[in-house]
Amino acid sequence: YALFKQATEGDIHGKKPGMMDLVGKAKYAAWAKMKGTPAEQAMQNYINKVEALKS
Repeated sequence: YALFKQATEGDIHGKKPGMMDLVGKAKYAAWAKMKGTPAEQAMQNYINKVEALKS
């Protein structure tokens, strides 16, 4: 999720999900860790991950 979001939308934006939104919080935290990663690098990492999962 985080690699895809970073590649397509860039650095994280929007407000942090509420305390009871556990899935939203996990997604937000994963995307926040990608902050500063260039879109091209994130896309290549995403492709590499998908290829590894296909094997």
